[in-house]
Amino acid sequence: MGELVRLTFPDRPQWLAGRRRGIGGSEAAAAIGRSPWKTALTLWKEKTGAQAAPDLGGNEAVELGRRMEPAIRDFFMAQYPGYELYYGAYDILYQSDRPWLFATLDGELTETDTGRKGILEIKTSTVSRGIDWAKWRDQVPENYFTQILHQLLATGYDFAVLYAALYDLSGNITLRRYDFERQEHEADLNWLLEQETDFWDHVEAGTMPAQTLIL
Repeated sequence: MGELVRLTFPDRPQWLAGRRRGIGGSEAAAAIGRSPWKTALTLWKEKTGAQAAPDLGGNEAVELGRRMEPAIRDFFMAQYPGYELYYGAYDILYQSDRPWLFATLDGELTETDTGRKGILEIKTSTVSRGIDWAKWRDQVPENYFTQILHQLLATGYDFAVLYAALYDLSGNITLRRYDFERQEHEADLNWLLEQETDFWDHVEAGTMPAQTLIL
């Protein structure tokens, strides 16, 4: 692992442009063929420039999550005051030896009693059916777990907290916290790094990856 690098962009358009130069956390599951929304082939086409990435600006779920994020972040800090919080809206973080694997974080946490560094990931999700609740009962959905692992790889941080606002069709909201310790997931981290490296090698070589969509 190299040294942590932080790039801070002056505005959102330049930040978005910077995100196109590698694999971000929200793209990690697609890169290894485990995203419910995008195949590895589609992501490969976007990264090689063969296909334009979709504009999600008009997506209601994406917009709702973006607007709710600041309030959820503030509520988390009120509920769990044992952290110092830093939020860099236009920051991109990566290890110096693999700049193509980067993270853009909803928050960076520092434990006030130990100084340990961690990640805050915020999610909003509709859970209208029993199968939706099952995905969140004792763990997070696989694509979000992959995102957490990716962010730990990009930052080298010690832990991550995923804080989820789960809302049903009646407007009721359930807040849930999920904790991840880096040392408990070293095997997963090593495996994911191998898989993402293989994907990015295909991007740089211009050869199609073998991963396919898993529903």
